[in-house]
Amino acid sequence: MGRKALRALVVSGALVAGVGLVGVSAASAMPADPGYSSRGVVGPAASYPADQSVFKSATVDGLRVRTGPGTDRAILGLIYGGEPVQVITSAYDGTGQVWDEVMLQTASAGGLPAGYVGWVTEEYLY
Repeated sequence: MGRKALRALVVSGALVAGVGLVGVSAASAMPADPGYSSRGVVGPAASYPADQSVFKSATVDGLRVRTGPGTDRAILGLIYGGEPVQVITSAYDGTGQVWDEVMLQTASAGGLPAGYVGWVTEEYLY
């Protein structure tokens, strides 16, 4: 499959999955051979020791918390702008997008309890 055909497939899949053009722009900007597998997660992008916790907050309302890294994973619930999370680890999905496994530090306005663990796209955390 050629690069243009692959990009068209990614754009179409992203639009069907509801990612929109924001999520597609990151995939479109990937280098020709980023070294990622197209078969799923290829390993952690980063791992944080317990004594070096990384805390971030959501930058948007309605950020989907998923069962794993990737838009093909089931949605567990939502978090909202400013809600704090602790990043446990990070991983790439099959398109090269970075996802963070996070633990909610407070109960979410979307109904998830404090301490809940799930995956969110790193693009919407600061």
